[in-house]
Amino acid sequence: MRSRLVVLFAAASAAFAWVDGSNAQLRVPEPVDQIVVDAVLADLADATRRLADNDIAGADRRFDTALASPGFEVLASDQRYESLVRAGIAALEVDAARKAHALLVRACELEEAEGIAWHLRLRAAYSLKDYVDSARSITVIARRWPAGLDQIREQAIFDVSHRIDLSGADSDARITMLSALFDANWTNEGQEPNELWFDYVRYLLAKSDMSHATEVAARMDSPEFVLSFRIDKRFDALVRARKGGFDIGRTMQRQRERLQQLRERHPDRLSHIVAELVMDVRDGHAERALEMADRVIARVTTEGATAYADTADHYVWILDSRAQALQRLGRWDEAVTQLRKAARRPENGGMNVSQTLNLARLLARLERNDEVEDAMEELGVMSPYGRMQLALNRLIVADAQGNTAAVTTQLDAMRAERSESMGGYQVALVLAGRIDAAAALLIERLRGEDWRRDALSEVQTYTDVAQTPRDKAHMVHLRQILARKDVQEALEAVGRTERVPFANPFF
Repeated sequence: MRSRLVVLFAAASAAFAWVDGSNAQLRVPEPVDQIVVDAVLADLADATRRLADNDIAGADRRFDTALASPGFEVLASDQRYESLVRAGIAALEVDAARKAHALLVRACELEEAEGIAWHLRLRAAYSLKDYVDSARSITVIARRWPAGLDQIREQAIFDVSHRIDLSGADSDARITMLSALFDANWTNEGQEPNELWFDYVRYLLAKSDMSHATEVAARMDSPEFVLSFRIDKRFDALVRARKGGFDIGRTMQRQRERLQQLRERHPDRLSHIVAELVMDVRDGHAERALEMADRVIARVTTEGATAYADTADHYVWILDSRAQALQRLGRWDEAVTQLRKAARRPENGGMNVSQTLNLARLLARLERNDEVEDAMEELGVMSPYGRMQLALNRLIVADAQGNTAAVTTQLDAMRAERSESMGGYQVALVLAGRIDAAAALLIERLRGEDWRRDALSEVQTYTDVAQTPRDKAHMVHLRQILARKDVQEALEAVGRTERVPFANPFF
């Protein structure tokens, strides 16, 4: 955080011309004495110097004094703007995000407000988990300075959208953000954010804007989301309006060509290689995925972290994808070994969570029950979604051991946070053989506008892959659930099933 804010302060300093009040031309209202204004200007100049000298705490205190003075409000608008932005930077640096956010909101309300103020406001809002204001900030940046979207972490944009959707907060702010992002031709490092465009298409169809919905859908290049259009009756009019445009095979080929182009255009980026590995595993090309992953591993082994520009962020996912390829081939012991190596690597600069949970899940699916808890002994800080996956790992072990009390405990834990992963909770009920409860949940999800896409996707007929003992048990119970009359009626009311030419991404 510090290095980025220093850069932002440098940019702000270059853009802001004044550093003291020696040549300020002010019209001071009668009630405010000039000596008060002079004191404010002196405090602001001192705070600015302290900020430049990295005396952040001193700068923060000086800004507090200056901004609390009645003399601050009579300064010229541009001086107030510059001071509020700098004060916001100082507050962010001392981890006073709430104070920083209030200062930056004030700055953004002034007509001088520029992109730097909105980016800082976004940073403060996001750190406060104020996802609605984060969406507003992203919207303004997308509308006024679309090139500035590259300065925002892609995952933060997805997170903002997901959290607003999950909380049911201000849906208008979310849709306005999606509209601005689409109009700005925003992509996730060159890849279409299909998840976001899908929700935008849903909104446009609800508004009977078929023309715009078709335009947005045309940007989507994910076979999984094209499948969602085909199997969900809400989109029948859209599919009919674009005859031949929702062919899964053609979409798979289009996605592959796009990713190959991105990989060739950016040979220093692992993110595109990871995406291609995931696609290869999904589409039945696990051997090719292994070959590509091995080339990357060999290069990183030889050249170190500098082999790719984003090694720190994505190399662990190369290892994870390699393990997924091994699983698709039924090479279970090798997959476990690979995930053990991946789980020892840091994730986002902290202790690993994703690969640690993935390792434990594989061990549980293989019924290597004595190894599961040891595998999860050193987990990093988990999100609510992570806690759901932890509980599911423990449930799989408890069910295999016939420990009904432990199964119930884990189901209770997952039920409490089921909105974080309705699909995960569904898997837990199915695995535990809670047939009636699993059927009821599936029907609830099929009837729910926001849950239907995943529910329909989970019940399609996917390409066969190698299965562990627990996978096979899961499929036995799932078939029992799908054969029920009440489930069939609920499914028929909203969607349909197809045979899909790729592997099941849900289990």
